[in-house]
Amino acid sequence: MKEVNLISIHNQFFTDNGFVLNKEFLHFEKRFPLGKQVIFVHYTDHPDSNILEYKLGIRIDEIEQIIHRFLPSLNDYSNRSITLVQTLNKIGKELPQRFTISNDWELSEVIMRVEAFFATTGFKWLDDMMDPINLERAFVEQRNNLFKTQNFVYNAFRATALSKLYHPIDYPKMRKSFLEQIVSHDLTPFTLASFLQFLDFLDHLD
Repeated sequence: MKEVNLISIHNQFFTDNGFVLNKEFLHFEKRFPLGKQVIFVHYTDHPDSNILEYKLGIRIDEIEQIIHRFLPSLNDYSNRSITLVQTLNKIGKELPQRFTISNDWELSEVIMRVEAFFATTGFKWLDDMMDPINLERAFVEQRNNLFKTQNFVYNAFRATALSKLYHPIDYPKMRKSFLEQIVSHDLTPFTLASFLQFLDFLDHLD
């Protein structure tokens, strides 16, 4: 079974819950005033078994537009980048990060489990994260682990911008914490200079 077929299987379920299929990127999305909710479905064929993985994302348009003034990115990436992406196991502890599937019966079982997860937990998590204050708190709670991920620089920019715009009482603490981490990780001079320019921009933002 190919990914596009799996997406079509989920299409009615997600459509009934207010999402539409983005045919260009093959993910489901739902707009709200500050940005959009996104659901990614990844299905990979392997000789003996297949891997199925879901990710939930939130995009805050203003955050992405600000940080990409200072970060190198591909053309138009700032218009489609996602502020926070999370796997199922980080939201609903009862589900794994990804599923290994060997036959159609296992696939059907996973689809039922995943749709039940969205009905009870996933959609609520997405609705909660629409509030930038909740999103900022999620970054605060994980700030000591952000640098373990591949996109730690982007996460530092996003967390700092969220605190400045939506929870300014946190901003001095977040500013100091991420600047110290960027310096201590001995990143490139360009990255450090970009972050300092970004902080200067935020410091003077009304």
